[in-house]
Amino acid sequence: MKTKRNLIQVCLLGTMLLALPAVVHAQQGSTLTNISSFKPFVGLGYSPFTGIQTPNYGGTYPTVAEITYDLTNSLIYLASEIRTFGMDGTLSNIAGICNTYNIKCFPCAYLSTNLTDDTNEINALIAIGNSNYPTTRGLIVGTEALQAGYDSQLLISNINYVRAATYTNVPVGTADVPDSLLTNQAVVSNSDFVMINPYAYWAQISITNAAAWTIQQWQSFTNSFPGKRVLIGEANWPTDGENSFWTNPAVVPSVANQSEFLSEFISMANSNGIEYFIFEYRDEPWKIQEEIGTVEQNWGIIDTNNIKKQSLVNYLSADFSLTMLSAQENTANILVQTYAGNPYSLFGTTNLLGSWGNPITNFTGALGTNQTVIATTNTSKLNTRFYKALQNF
Repeated sequence: MKTKRNLIQVCLLGTMLLALPAVVHAQQGSTLTNISSFKPFVGLGYSPFTGIQTPNYGGTYPTVAEITYDLTNSLIYLASEIRTFGMDGTLSNIAGICNTYNIKCFPCAYLSTNLTDDTNEINALIAIGNSNYPTTRGLIVGTEALQAGYDSQLLISNINYVRAATYTNVPVGTADVPDSLLTNQAVVSNSDFVMINPYAYWAQISITNAAAWTIQQWQSFTNSFPGKRVLIGEANWPTDGENSFWTNPAVVPSVANQSEFLSEFISMANSNGIEYFIFEYRDEPWKIQEEIGTVEQNWGIIDTNNIKKQSLVNYLSADFSLTMLSAQENTANILVQTYAGNPYSLFGTTNLLGSWGNPITNFTGALGTNQTVIATTNTSKLNTRFYKALQNF
């Protein structure tokens, strides 16, 4: 990911309250499954297409090397798990790459009206299921297939076929908008899990209420199917574009609105123990072919050139602090809020108006926690020492 290095926050030597991200658990029926998240997001929707690449009309697919780069140089730092949206072309390699680099994954077979394509997608999904990857957390059969008019009985048949054909007991489910699943409750009954895609933007909910509305959709759906594992498969706010259906000046795409949604929704989801996937990792210019407006191209948290959007920068920078745990005359332990396994640099200076110079140290966020302690020595005993940390991802 090409990014500007972000100055997160500077503080004087002293004590500062530290607001840590919540430890997240995934809802599974009435119990909680331990999937502690010490990353910025629990989950991200990942489609690897960039620039003129497209899955439509015999398009060009990203290479395995490009997908591997995304996963190992960016996604691994941003999320505990990902979900995908198809098996065709090089997309069928994503789950295997995730297994190699210990990234949890929900691979997905995309279903359409083309039975040959559906067969290929389903067979590729079954092959992943039978690969017995410990990182494969579930198999998604169809993504918004019902909303697109897919026959519910055929979807149920496909879900049961995938389950019967995989011998590793990996959960099998589907993803769709809540209304389509509520209308076809037999699909939910035949799924080990369901992913709901509640979009406040498409429901024309103001950004002020968007996060709370999204959580309410999950809660209402969960109440309708007690004991069923319900995840939020897609949620976010677009940063630009227009749609072909309506113009509502109170519901507009913008980077500021996405920033607000990420901050509020993720806090609420963490507090409620909801397993979620932010849609999506990167903008997809090819979606202009969907002919429902340019807004569909602009849901990513990074742009198509792999530059972080300001909304992501804002989210990653929130609540960051450096705290003195203890100090002697010239030594200190600096408590840094970090994301587990992610790269950082620590800088120190005695003059905020001057240069920070080279980092005191480069370090990796401590595993299994969102705090890292860095021991430092202040060689300028007569001067106040200032510190800052930079994200290197």
